[in-house]
Amino acid sequence: MTEAFRQHEPFRRDVRDALALSTGILLALGFIKHLAAAWPWFRENAWFSYGTVGAALQLYGPIALIGHRGVSQETLGLTLRNWRRDLLGLCVLALLTIVPYGLGHHLWQTVVEGRAFIPKIAPHLGMVILTQIFLVALPEEVFFRGLLQERFERVWPEKRRWVGSPVGWALVAQAAVFALAHFVGEYRFDRLGPFFPGLLFGLLRARTGTIVGAVGYHAFCNVLSVVLFACYARGPA
Repeated sequence: MTEAFRQHEPFRRDVRDALALSTGILLALGFIKHLAAAWPWFRENAWFSYGTVGAALQLYGPIALIGHRGVSQETLGLTLRNWRRDLLGLCVLALLTIVPYGLGHHLWQTVVEGRAFIPKIAPHLGMVILTQIFLVALPEEVFFRGLLQERFERVWPEKRRWVGSPVGWALVAQAAVFALAHFVGEYRFDRLGPFFPGLLFGLLRARTGTIVGAVGYHAFCNVLSVVLFACYARGPA
């Protein structure tokens, strides 16, 4: 092995890791969704089956890698060391996005979907909040922002800063894979929409080096979506 090859081997390994993780999660989630669509039992128990399996894969897969390939609790962002900055970032983003998100959702539901606005409280809201935190936001943030974004950052080190966060191609790459993970197995254009919140989740992760703020904001966005969706129905108000 030449000296030049040795110098480039860590970079080659990081590229291989990033490609393997991206391809692996897309194939796995696509397979699970196709299985849910084709197998009646899996389809009838869809949330329990592919939701739980997908969450377990995204949460325990990265945790199982701790101690290998440079993965640690620290690199996954599983630490409360910057919880104050995480909380501040979460609150600022929530305040900045809640109104435009609500208006956009209203226009989509009324103009595109043809639903009427009928305010009501979303059913089982407490369970929805717990589900969105522990079965959706936490697993997805551990994998996409904790593991995948860190691997992409090794390939494309950030050279610029924006609103206090280091930014670069790693931020865009993880958001693209995040969007594709929602698209595979469903193949609807609107399922690519998570690319944009993925950028914000990534900014929170890059800003503090932890996923605490990203988990909180991710759960906030999903719960807000459920709450807003419950306020629209077909037919006259």
